[in-house]
Amino acid sequence: MKYFTLALATLAFVTVNAQNVQRESVQVEYISRPSEPLPAGVTTYNVVVNQSYRDQYEAELAQWEIDTQLAQETYEAEMEAYNSKGTGAKILERALLDEKKPQLVLPVRPVPNERLFEPGIISSKVDLQGMTRTEGGATVTIEIQYFEGSAPEDGQQEIKDKEGNVSYKYYRTMKYRQPVRYTMQLPDGSVVIDEVLTSSEDFTTHTSNKYTSKSALNKAWNQTAVNSRLSQMSVEAGMLAINNILNDRFCFAKKTRPMTIYHAKTKKKVDYTDLNNAALDMKMAMEKYIDKPEEAAEGIRACVAVWEAALAEADFDNKKARINRKMAGLMYLNLINANIWLEDYDRVDVLFDEMRRLDTKKSAEGTADGLDSFSEDQRRRKEVNS
Repeated sequence: MKYFTLALATLAFVTVNAQNVQRESVQVEYISRPSEPLPAGVTTYNVVVNQSYRDQYEAELAQWEIDTQLAQETYEAEMEAYNSKGTGAKILERALLDEKKPQLVLPVRPVPNERLFEPGIISSKVDLQGMTRTEGGATVTIEIQYFEGSAPEDGQQEIKDKEGNVSYKYYRTMKYRQPVRYTMQLPDGSVVIDEVLTSSEDFTTHTSNKYTSKSALNKAWNQTAVNSRLSQMSVEAGMLAINNILNDRFCFAKKTRPMTIYHAKTKKKVDYTDLNNAALDMKMAMEKYIDKPEEAAEGIRACVAVWEAALAEADFDNKKARINRKMAGLMYLNLINANIWLEDYDRVDVLFDEMRRLDTKKSAEGTADGLDSFSEDQRRRKEVNS
């Protein structure tokens, strides 16, 4: 099965008869080839999640449980010895030695300084499409590093009403980040990616809600709760980004992109029925792409024939022509998109060269920003996966 891909052109097209331009939009599902395909045979993966501060907390918790058990056993032994003494002996010891009845003193349970994440929940955020999750294949390691936050700073906003009266609202800001390191190691021990999802300058500023008094701000601001919430937000966003990166680079991932198809409104003096039908046919072809790729490709080629014929009749010097310079630019956009889907990248290059020779800065060239680089990226993905 062929895998086609689609790019979204940045659309800012202007025509003399702009009110005649019609657009058909469709969300197209497609399979994107990996930019860095894994070696043949690597079809499974598993995920390992590490939190250095969690390991430290769990060690402290384990020691607390030991100390608690020891304190309980010591207390029980002391109470047994105490209870074995007669009443007179107890009174005499209290009087002479200032002895008291044994007391149970338990150690304080440790409190984590960082938000703790469940490894199972974090690992579930990694979904490598086209691969099976099991042991023995590639290993993705997620390392959630320490949360870093600056000292909070107070600020105030001056507010003036219509009468000129001044009041203030108070808020608090802080900068924070939580780096997440991720690696992928293949069964042969080689590491294909080892990156940290942040940089030394990559801090985010958090601003609290605004309050009418400093006391209200102080009451609402709980530093531990703020840190925990920001930590959760950072890790959740980081895992989404990591999953997208891994899928884009190493997997045959299903993606969805929008596509816009151009045609024109038919009037009494100008008939655009051929372009109207082609636009609708192209939309239907795109909707069949995943389930019926061969039928979709056949439909695309039929639309290409219509748009090529329209270009053949273009009159670039006559603004009133059915296919004038501006309408021809739209046909070029349709054809460029269609040929990217057909993976005919040489034809895409030719179409770009032709379109760029249109003798006006208001041509379709400006609306095709990014399509040429997208085409080259798809060409490279196809080559490295062949």
